[in-house]
Amino acid sequence: MPLLRFTVDSALLRELGERLVGKPFIALAELVKNSYDADATTVLIELDPHEDRIVVLDNGQGMDLEEFSEFWMRVGSTHKVRQKFSKKLRRPITGSKGVGRLSVQYLASELTITTTSEKDVTSRLRSHINWEEAVRTGNLTDVTVDYEIEKSARKFEPGTKITLTKLKQQWSLKDVGGLANELWWLRPAFKEVQIATDPKSVLQIQFSSRNKRFETAFSQRMNAVLDLWAARIIGKNEKGHVSLMLVYAGKEPRSYTHFIKDCRLNDGSWEVRIYHWKYRQPFGIKIMDVRKYFNQYGGVHVYDGGFHLPYYGDPRNDWLRVEIDHSHRLTLSPYLPKNMQIPLGLQFLPTLSRVFGIVHVNTSQEPNLQIQITRDRFQEGKALEDLREMVRVGLDWYAREEKLRVSAEKIKKAETIKFQRIEDVLVKYEPSIPKGTYAELCEELRKATEILETEAEKSAREVGLMGSLATAGITSLASQHELNREFQTIEEIVERIRRIRVEDERLRKTLEDLQDELSSWVERARATNALFAYFGEAENVKLRRRFPAKKVLNETSEQLRVLSRGTPIDLSSVEEDFVLPEASLVEWSAIFQNVLMNAFNAVLDSERKLIKVITRADGRTREILVEDTGLGLDLENSEILFQPFERRIVISPERRALGYGGMGLGLTIVRLVANNIGCQVSFVKPDAGFKTAFSIKWRETE
Repeated sequence: MPLLRFTVDSALLRELGERLVGKPFIALAELVKNSYDADATTVLIELDPHEDRIVVLDNGQGMDLEEFSEFWMRVGSTHKVRQKFSKKLRRPITGSKGVGRLSVQYLASELTITTTSEKDVTSRLRSHINWEEAVRTGNLTDVTVDYEIEKSARKFEPGTKITLTKLKQQWSLKDVGGLANELWWLRPAFKEVQIATDPKSVLQIQFSSRNKRFETAFSQRMNAVLDLWAARIIGKNEKGHVSLMLVYAGKEPRSYTHFIKDCRLNDGSWEVRIYHWKYRQPFGIKIMDVRKYFNQYGGVHVYDGGFHLPYYGDPRNDWLRVEIDHSHRLTLSPYLPKNMQIPLGLQFLPTLSRVFGIVHVNTSQEPNLQIQITRDRFQEGKALEDLREMVRVGLDWYAREEKLRVSAEKIKKAETIKFQRIEDVLVKYEPSIPKGTYAELCEELRKATEILETEAEKSAREVGLMGSLATAGITSLASQHELNREFQTIEEIVERIRRIRVEDERLRKTLEDLQDELSSWVERARATNALFAYFGEAENVKLRRRFPAKKVLNETSEQLRVLSRGTPIDLSSVEEDFVLPEASLVEWSAIFQNVLMNAFNAVLDSERKLIKVITRADGRTREILVEDTGLGLDLENSEILFQPFERRIVISPERRALGYGGMGLGLTIVRLVANNIGCQVSFVKPDAGFKTAFSIKWRETE
């Protein structure tokens, strides 16, 4: 039977080129993406429409004759699908269809390519393509391209230069801005996230034009808008462990770790920048222009291995359900744990018109995350829900922190206004008040205002610190849960070792020693983990009552046993019927653990190691005194120790390795919690035989 072969009409070149892109800036961006895939670290775009020329020059790997023939000259090459990552810098490949290079004929009738492969820098390949002649050939397989190879004893620079002439399109400022929108993500738009990146691996995109307005438009679109953020949320997922960092402009970053239950994602990183458009913006950027830009390009975009998925980032597609929660006036976060919830905690959840973010995933490394056949979005499922939670929990955390910050500012402002009103009254009645008395009143008012502002600032700091401590508490709880699972695994390993039967006496002894060491380690680790035992039960957090002091102190001492390293705690002077003020077990545990740990640190190098707890009553005043035989301290300057990160005991690295020391937050926590339950804490003069005494005092109401 006779056989026929398929032929391909050369008009397909025009169809593939012109119908595939439709816009000149998309076609030009395809060439720059090829430079990115070729591991270029610099690419220069020269756009001179009046010179009838566009040049794209890069310092990438270049091509030899074999690669030029196999990849550039082959329409529909799938090598990028197989390759996944670039050869040298391991960048996710941006192309896969093998037809992107043909889109350049949408830009120009003629193309000249000059390329030098880094494998042979003594050869340079040059080829010229006339698209019009190629189309007139009729059969695509009959189209030929002339090329020449130049040899030289001197070394050529590796890379590729593409020159387009006889341009078909008129370029405008809008097109130049569109080109920047297509390219900015190829370089680290969020530079701070790329701190650890080797500068040699980052693509630098340079744009040149005799039309200086084009250069200005390109630069502004690539840089300016992204730099006006009020806050940044940075996140990274590692198999359900989501590490978050919140950064306010000009302030120290805050961190929080979130755990996604049964997470189906292995990896993923993202950053969202939040903007406030209420005031005049720098760089001469108009508010109306910015809002229009974010309405079109804002939102949180998703890139899969370098490919932008159009559905995510389109403001009309609320994939994070931010706008939905706004419309429903949701006040509590569906993602933050209960201990992180505060009243009206979502009041400051940013809308999509105020955020710009990028999420990076790679479905080639995520078996549970699949692309739909339309290639514009992911398939619905648990993995997509995990992706949504990964990003959304950061936005909800930001909203919570904003609520705390604004509430603290309102308290400060309201109290200051009260004094301003008093001052207005004084001014009103100044003629009726003797001059001396009026001056004294104004001076007293000034002093009172300064004191109030100091207290308001202190309250604001405490509110922020409590938020950070709550974050640390949640992280500790999650760690405790994970550690308990690991303990069980190790205990199962110990049991399996115990069941091993061997004849060799030395091997048997080695296995027994290993079993003993593992069992001992688990015992110590469980004891350390027990420090968080109260946090694991909801009733210990919610239930507030008056607990017997001796019972709580006994339990706390037992929890700290592994860290005391044999230092005795004398509770004989704690009265059996002595009752603590109303509070939760978690609050009292936080107080006693921190006070006793400070005492352990103080007696580290003392010859006589003793900690004694005493209860006292004087009328309605009640007091618990914790005394130790440690180093002692200067009572006159002891108040500074209650400030965050203030430490006066120097702990050696060897001691720290045993679990001693801390960050200097212990006494800050103690005072915050104590104030909350109506107690005063301070250092006082110790009894004879002791060097330090810590007092917890309150007054009974009945």
